[in-house]
Amino acid sequence: MNISSQSRWSLLSSRLPARLWPLVRRTIMDDPFIREYIQDLLTKIRTQVLVKLIQPYSRVRIPFIAAKLNITDTDVESLLVTLILDKRVTGHIDQVNQLLEVGERDDSSKVKYAALGKWSAQLKTINNGVINRLQ
Repeated sequence: MNISSQSRWSLLSSRLPARLWPLVRRTIMDDPFIREYIQDLLTKIRTQVLVKLIQPYSRVRIPFIAAKLNITDTDVESLLVTLILDKRVTGHIDQVNQLLEVGERDDSSKVKYAALGKWSAQLKTINNGVINRLQ
């Protein structure tokens, strides 16, 4: 009889009394090899789950993500910053409202800043013209 590893795990976990889980966890965490790599593994798993979690949304609250991943808001923000800088997620974080806005920023802000730049240059030209006439 061939039992998959997932089936074996579910058999083991269903037969193991709840009071023994802390002992099993402590025993696993006492292993130096596991302890050395567990944080990297957790980060990688959380990152993958995070990417799948935010995929259908255009805006997601950071506390919502934290609750789903069972980690702090600060840890979620750190993961999001890493994902954005690595260009695995396109978006930006609104820290004031604790919100992730997924996708490119709208072009209206780019147009607005370009217009302000032109306006500033024209004001500088007018200012220089007035100063030259006064001299």
